[in-house]
Amino acid sequence: MAKPLSIVQSTPHPNLLESIQSQINNFHASEAAIANCVLKDPHKIASMNITQLANHSKTSVSSVVRFSKTLGYRGFPEFKMALVGELSWKSAKQIDTELLDGGITTSDSLSEIIKKITFSDARAIESTARQMDLKTIEDVIKLFEKSNTIGLFGLVSSGFVALDFQAKLNRLSKRAIAWTDFHAAMTSIAVLEKGDVLVAISHSGSTIDTIDVMREFKSRGVVIVLITNSIRSAAVDIADLVIYTSATETTFRSGATASRIAQLTVVDCLCVAMAQRNWSETKTALDVSRSAVSKRSSLS
Repeated sequence: MAKPLSIVQSTPHPNLLESIQSQINNFHASEAAIANCVLKDPHKIASMNITQLANHSKTSVSSVVRFSKTLGYRGFPEFKMALVGELSWKSAKQIDTELLDGGITTSDSLSEIIKKITFSDARAIESTARQMDLKTIEDVIKLFEKSNTIGLFGLVSSGFVALDFQAKLNRLSKRAIAWTDFHAAMTSIAVLEKGDVLVAISHSGSTIDTIDVMREFKSRGVVIVLITNSIRSAAVDIADLVIYTSATETTFRSGATASRIAQLTVVDCLCVAMAQRNWSETKTALDVSRSAVSKRSSLS
């Protein structure tokens, strides 16, 4: 069973508030109550002790401890230190904490919409990069190198990421097949054999079709890699390796660019790292593909 990674790392500004916001739907009831209090007034929470936060959120001291550990901290003191540090950093950078969820309101001006969207998308890339677990990335690359075929599965917006992933892997001379439909994946299940890899891409980690595809391929001995934003989900429990993204979807932006761009950041990191490790073969493959495409250019 895959174990959730910490969704924050020990950096001077680990995007803690964004991480909490992006995971709000994955928390248990008591954790969600604490999270909402933190997001509503982080400055006030930063001045509280553990008992005060428990009373303020109408939970318990043990719930606050569990909440802190869910976020990857050893306990409340470490969580509070990270929160204070982040607020200090955002104050120095003059970043408005009200912009953290990138939420668009009906009263926003065009300028405000552009500001919120670009802020959200940029932070999704930065947050995702900060929380990438290097060992997991290394393990996934090794699996890719050993496998004969890499399967890629994603639905709707995640499907576009799967197709982009396929194109990049194919250019690296790696056999990859992307499926963006449940039935297409199921009718092609024999394409992947034991030792091959299936990369499932799901922001929520709870889409039934994605979960069923993962289960079926895993039953055939296929290694399952999951790219997801969720620290708790059925998909996380099934996967052998999990790469976490950090992006928030809001009322106006369900399946938004922020989640896709976070997933694409993971894809780019994996593909570039693969290319760098096998540069001689990669260069040959890229030269062949460029030559084939150049024949269609009006400049040739």
